[in-house]
Amino acid sequence: MRFRIYFSALLAFLTLQVSAIDFIATNVYAVGADTVVADEQWVFSGIAETEGTFKNDLFILSGNPLQLNGTFEGNLWGAASMEANLNGECLRNVRLSGKSVRINGPVGGNVIAMGETIIIGTNAVIGGSVRLLGTSIILEGLIRGDAAITSARVATLGGTIEGHSKVFSPDIILKRDAKLKGDLAYTTNKELIPAEGIVGGRLLRVAPETEPLFSMERLTSKAMWFFAAFLAGLPFITLFPMTTAMASQLARRSPWKCLWVGFLASGALPIFGIMSASSIIGVPLGALILASWGILFYLGRIIMALVLGTMLLRSIGTSIGRVLLAMGLGLAIIYATTIIPGIGVPVQLTVLWLGMGSLILALLEKRRLILQVPANLKKLEELRDEQYKPEEKQP
Repeated sequence: MRFRIYFSALLAFLTLQVSAIDFIATNVYAVGADTVVADEQWVFSGIAETEGTFKNDLFILSGNPLQLNGTFEGNLWGAASMEANLNGECLRNVRLSGKSVRINGPVGGNVIAMGETIIIGTNAVIGGSVRLLGTSIILEGLIRGDAAITSARVATLGGTIEGHSKVFSPDIILKRDAKLKGDLAYTTNKELIPAEGIVGGRLLRVAPETEPLFSMERLTSKAMWFFAAFLAGLPFITLFPMTTAMASQLARRSPWKCLWVGFLASGALPIFGIMSASSIIGVPLGALILASWGILFYLGRIIMALVLGTMLLRSIGTSIGRVLLAMGLGLAIIYATTIIPGIGVPVQLTVLWLGMGSLILALLEKRRLILQVPANLKKLEELRDEQYKPEEKQP
């Protein structure tokens, strides 16, 4: 009796916790200006635009431009395949990613943003620190904390940073109205000479490391990663030959489909994992999703190495020794490309997305085949019963 009471109380508690979270999957997610959303929102939508008030956290993934114009009293997590624009007010922390990210409103906490183009607008007032990672970054607002900026092409600073700044970019532009009140540590191709009054603290240039392309340390590191991947692929191919074969065939027959699935999964799985881990109940699920994402990401390289090695060797045969030889050859080529500047990153991303997508599609296809087994067995039993059914005697 006491166990039933405890179990009922636990079930009621879990029900209350889950009821405080809204899971929404829709083509269009729109929240009007007069709408107040009290519960935590997890949203997956094609088009998203918010203008209301959110009392709790918002996690949102949008396939099209994401417009965030409301008031967010909790944390805000957003990802979009195209644009992610925050023009509203967030009282706590903001995490945004997209091809283009623009923040043009006040933020009470910290900001992390990733994208090709990141713009901190003139109306942005960020109470905490910022971490920006993108190709082109423009900062025009006010940052009351520290700033860490990493740009692959150019970083333009025209706003105010009250804390310390770290800027890593091949090209840094300091506008005349920029105010960096703390220290500025930077890494760039040329020495930075700011106008008087722009940098209030120390100016520290961190020279980029120029390691030789084919140095012994670099080759040794790549060789260690190669052997680690080979050792990881050995039990995977041996224990899961069907999954390996199906994934390899899918990567060869439907490369664009695998690439698209892998690209979506590489972005969506970590987002869903972090969303799940944000609550106590969802910690195990979030850990499982993130672990699965990491495993798929790593094993995708094994699949593509096998595909590449098989294509080069052609008449490879089916023995385990020849399969491992093909995998080793493919891994050697994949890791060799990481040494070559300019093509290393695109090749690695393509390999990872193709491999991950082919693995996911192979697992789905394998599941479909397994579900068909009971039905096929039932048909075989019916055929057997029909075959051995005694003929009815004629009167």
